[in-house]
Amino acid sequence: MVQRSDENLVSTPSARGKMAPMRLLLHRLSAIGYRLSAIGYMLLAACGPTPPPPTPPAPIIPAVGEILAGPTVGPLRLVGYLYITPEGAALVDNLSFSGPAPAPVEPSGIWLGDAPALPDAVPVGEAGGVRYAIVTAEGTLEGPGAFGPRGAYSHRLMAPRVEPLSVRDLSMRLLLDNSGLYAGQPVRLQGQLLADADEAVLVEQLGPGGVPEASALQIKLVPTTHDRALLEQLSPAGNGDVRFGPVEVTGIWRSSRLYPLSIRAAMTR
Repeated sequence: MVQRSDENLVSTPSARGKMAPMRLLLHRLSAIGYRLSAIGYMLLAACGPTPPPPTPPAPIIPAVGEILAGPTVGPLRLVGYLYITPEGAALVDNLSFSGPAPAPVEPSGIWLGDAPALPDAVPVGEAGGVRYAIVTAEGTLEGPGAFGPRGAYSHRLMAPRVEPLSVRDLSMRLLLDNSGLYAGQPVRLQGQLLADADEAVLVEQLGPGGVPEASALQIKLVPTTHDRALLEQLSPAGNGDVRFGPVEVTGIWRSSRLYPLSIRAAMTR
C-alpha cells in the first residue's frame, strides 16, 4: 500500500487499532450523557411546573372606629360611612337604620366639614334628611379638639379625598368559598343574627330558641353590634341577654370575619 505524507489519511491496520479505543470511549460517554438527560427529564416531569408565588393578602384599611380607638395624627386612609346632614359631613363607624332616620350607632366620628362632591353615578342613600354612602377617605387627621357642630367631634380630617365603594350582595356560601377574592371589600349578607353584649355571629339558619343548626354556616362579626334599637327588634333568648332574628348585614370582609358597618332587621327592609 502507498502511504501519503498526510498523517490524517493514514489507513494502516495499526492506525485503525489505535483509534478503536477512542471510538469506544466516545460511545460510552455518549451513552452516559443520554442516560443523564433521561434522568433529568424524569425529575423535571415528576416535579411539575414551578407553582406561582402565593398572592399577598390584601392590606387592611382601618375603619373609623379602629382609628378613634388609638388615634395617631397625620396622613392616613380609612373606611366607613360618609354621613351628610344639613350641618356638614362626617365619617362614622356604623349606622343604625332602626329609627326614623339613619343615625350613627356611636356618637363619635371624624368631622370632614363641607360635604365632598361625589360623582352623579354614585348610589348615595338618602332618608330622613340625611345622605350616606360607604367610602374610603384619605387626608390628614388632626386632634384631639372640638370640631363640627357644638364641638361634638374630637378629630377632623383635613383636605379629605373621598372615594365611594360599591357593595356586593353575596350569599354566605359564595363569600366563604371565595374569601380571598372579596378581602377588604364591602359586602352585604342576609342571615340570622345571634348576638349578646360581647359577641355577634351571623348564622345561615337558626333552630327553635335561637340555636344554630348543626350544619349551618357561621360568620363572626367583629366588633359586636351595640345598636340597641336593632337588638330590641329581635327575639330574646334565655334571660334576654341574647337576641336573635333575621337581618341584613353590610360590612367589610376581612378573610375570616366581617367588620359590620350596618345591620338591619329583616322586618324593617
